Amino acid sequence: MEQSQTFSPRVGLKRTLSDRTLLKVFYYLLFPLALAFVLPFVPLILMAFEDGTPLTAFSFMALALPMPAIILFQAFSFFKPLAFTQVTIFPDRLQMLGKNKKNIEISYADIQEVKMSHLPYQGGSFTLIMKEGEKFKFTVILERSEYVLEAISSFNPELLPPASFEIYRRTAICADHNYTRINDALKNWRMLVVKYMLLPIVVSVVVVLVAPYVGRVSITEDLDNVFRSFTLANLILGVICFLVAALYLTANTNQDLIRDPNNARRNLPVEAKVYRLADIVHWAVFAAFVIYFTLR
Repeated sequence: MEQSQTFSPRVGLKRTLSDRTLLKVFYYLLFPLALAFVLPFVPLILMAFEDGTPLTAFSFMALALPMPAIILFQAFSFFKPLAFTQVTIFPDRLQMLGKNKKNIEISYADIQEVKMSHLPYQGGSFTLIMKEGEKFKFTVILERSEYVLEAISSFNPELLPPASFEIYRRTAICADHNYTRINDALKNWRMLVVKYMLLPIVVSVVVVLVAPYVGRVSITEDLDNVFRSFTLANLILGVICFLVAALYLTANTNQDLIRDPNNARRNLPVEAKVYRLADIVHWAVFAAFVIYFTLR
């Protein structure tokens, strides 16, 4: 699909960007997640070596390693915390606050090259290579990281033509919208407690009390087991519905940016409708699961 408008970097852009605490937490959670994919295969691999079947062991290793490798690649490439916590954009330079609270200043005139990499919809990074050889890496942990590229392009379009970072820009905006939606959901933590903790407790008590009266006199599960089953099912359904809705909205955002690259705002009315539909699907499927669990 061809772009109907041309992206135009803003002249004289000034903005202060901060790193995202949520993404730094996510970065550190990726390591136990990668380990969780490997651990189930460890005893199988060891048993295969003990039985003298190394080919079987290598087969298990081939199954166990790809997903952790992808997770670790994303962790180090796109989500690793930056060497600075804040970036202030000026029309002719960047001013960065390092973790040691010292200021680092980059003049756009001293930039020799800009290298970029990204995974569609998920994240990306770019590196500013200075004429003296010094390198500064930026990732999606920095909010609206594409603003840095926009300011550099406005200052020196020959070094960084707008078309050269358009795909990265769309990826960064889509990722930024997703992280903002996750952050908005976590801010409403009281609703999350009701939805994923209190509700399963209430439903579990009702099912245990009602089950004998609907023909399931021989129910053997205690309240604790019923609660665990409902909590797990409710959580899995909630995560799946949220991710599917986010994927749909991300695809919409990408298409909107192709049509109008100068409008990077979230479409809040559409988001509300999509998540309302996701909630309806979530509750319908969860209710069906509860009925099946009670009557099976």
